[in-house]
Amino acid sequence: MKILSITPTYFPEIGGIESFVRELATRISRGGTQVDVAHVSANHAAFSVSEMDGLKVYRVPVTGNRLVGYARGLGRLAAGYDLLHVHDPHLMVLTTNIILQCRNVPAVLSTHGGFHHTRQHEAFKWLHERFLMRRLLRHYRKVLAGSDSDMVYFARYSDNIAKNETGINFGKFQSGRTTGTPDPTRWIYWGRWSRNKRIDAVIDTVALARDNGIAIDLLIAGPDFDKLGESLRARIDALQLGDSVRMHPYIEDAALLQELQQRTVFITGSEYEGFGIGIVEAMAAGKIVVCRDIEPINGFVDKSETGFFLDFDNGPKDLATVREITSLDPARCEAMSSAAQRKAKRYDWESVALRFAEHYAKALSGRDQGGALRAR
Repeated sequence: MKILSITPTYFPEIGGIESFVRELATRISRGGTQVDVAHVSANHAAFSVSEMDGLKVYRVPVTGNRLVGYARGLGRLAAGYDLLHVHDPHLMVLTTNIILQCRNVPAVLSTHGGFHHTRQHEAFKWLHERFLMRRLLRHYRKVLAGSDSDMVYFARYSDNIAKNETGINFGKFQSGRTTGTPDPTRWIYWGRWSRNKRIDAVIDTVALARDNGIAIDLLIAGPDFDKLGESLRARIDALQLGDSVRMHPYIEDAALLQELQQRTVFITGSEYEGFGIGIVEAMAAGKIVVCRDIEPINGFVDKSETGFFLDFDNGPKDLATVREITSLDPARCEAMSSAAQRKAKRYDWESVALRFAEHYAKALSGRDQGGALRAR
């Protein structure tokens, strides 16, 4: 079997989809299946191919932009594969090009949360959902929802859907477990610096703690996806948090794992997660998680057992929770860390990849009787 994973982002870019595609492709290929990656993006100047992690990685340029454009050469590339695994949360440029250029190659879709979580381009999204979603999803032999919330949303537009959650590299993040005595005042956020992650709200929480006599040491690490670095630094300066908050706009895996060993709490102010891979990775590293009480991440975090919930409104309830977190004794920290690791172990790629392989086999055998099959 030859599979081509088609994605809007890939290493050296960093993010949930990039990590998902890279980890899944690597593990499926170990079973004797050929898996290659097509990174389709308007950022590429020309078509190219390289090898990474034992996988061929094709960089396919898009004429236009990341939502609407033509991916020249994608059809010729896809013609050499038995199955396409498409990672297209927007259901726009990738799916459109696949329908135009790759109609005869069977395909499955991973949803990655869709694009309904923000109000940007709200009118356009309404038109897209109303007139295009069903037609576009009908092409796929299976729609693989990454979470319960994705199942609920995409089931409105397709009756050919199954939940298949993402995985994490559990062994890798085990290397980030805290060394020495846990310190619940040492926090970390790592992940994309994007608007929906509400890193500004995390910074405000550190200010709330400082103003009430609680000293927190916070590291903010990750790629500056939405060009927020300057505004976040300005906020830190305005709040006089230079001694409490450090920013690291990019961090290599080895350095990240070293930092994780010195941190006890992972915090995110995210207002939306398609799955919450960063949270599960943090739990695999034994971190106590602090986040909003929202789906699907409240399915991973058990209050006072593996983490805590904040409203990020700087109110008295949040202050009380911050006091509780920073007052945890070492024994309680270690117990919560162990519980977090047990929860994260369920999402180890070693088992998750097998479930994806089953969907691949069904899609090729015709057992997933989706709209694409009925249309042929």
